[in-house]
Amino acid sequence: KRGIYPVVSMTDGVILHKGWLEQGGYRLGITADGGAYFYYAHLDSYSDLEEGDRVRAGDLLGYMGDTGYSQIEGTTGNFPVHLHLRIYLVQDDKEISVNPYYPLKYLEERRITCAY
Repeated sequence: KRGIYPVVSMTDGVILHKGWLEQGGYRLGITADGGAYFYYAHLDSYSDLEEGDRVRAGDLLGYMGDTGYSQIEGTTGNFPVHLHLRIYLVQDDKEISVNPYYPLKYLEERRITCAY
């Protein structure tokens, strides 16, 4: 179901892009302090963030959804709920796409759990 699963930032950085894209639906783009660009797409909703805001790794960005694949903003239901995540690095003026599996696996193995 959309709007159930939280999406958190993988990095410290600044929100560079927020809003609707025809393919990506509701999305956020974060430029990390080290220069990498993190793209989170098909969100159902956002937390209280705006372009230019700083985020820290672990901050709530919003909730997973199924938005996109339409010129009409807010379109849902064209595919199952999921997060589309991309990571880009820039080297010698070339954009390099990084497979997010390995950074996610690394973070998962070092995840901190909270005790209440």
